[in-house]
Parts: sequence; structure tokens; C-alpha cells
Amino acid sequence: MRSATAADFDCVGFLRMHGMLRRASTACGFTEYNPDIVDRARICFDTLGSRRGTEEVQSGVAEFERLRSTRHYDAVCAMLAAKFSMVVRP
Repeated sequence: MRSATAADFDCVGFLRMHGMLRRASTACGFTEYNPDIVDRARICFDTLGSRRGTEEVQSGVAEFERLRSTRHYDAVCAMLAAKFSMVVRP
């Protein structure tokens, strides 16, 4: 079985998710962040290039800020922890 490469993933969506959850990790005080996600994000970042990779990560950060501005803070953190339990732990 071959190993997964960045081409096997939606790198744009993945980096947006990573940016959103990294911001949430800090803001929500999550105690764990899956290191495999970080590794995959690095591969995607390199695949897209630093400019595009940075834009996508920042887009994810902005998505978290939009969620936080329209919903109760604790509800956003709980929703993200439940929806992305394979990535973050409260």
C-alpha cells in the first residue's frame, strides 16, 4: 500500500481547517492537537507554496473569528471539539 501524498487530499480545505483549529486550540484552551494533522498540513503547505498556503491558513483563522463573533464562545469551542475530535481535545 502506498503512502498518502498531498495530492490525495484537498490541501486548500485541509489548510483552512488547520488554520481554524489552530486558532481555536489557542482561544478555546484545547489541550491536545493531533501531530499527524500538523505533518499533513506541512506537506500541503509545501505543495501549495508559502503564499497560497498562508492565505488558506489565514482564511481558516478568519472563519473561526466569524464563528466566534456570531455564536456564544463556549458553544463554538464545544462544537469544534465535538466535530473535530480526531484533531483537538479540550
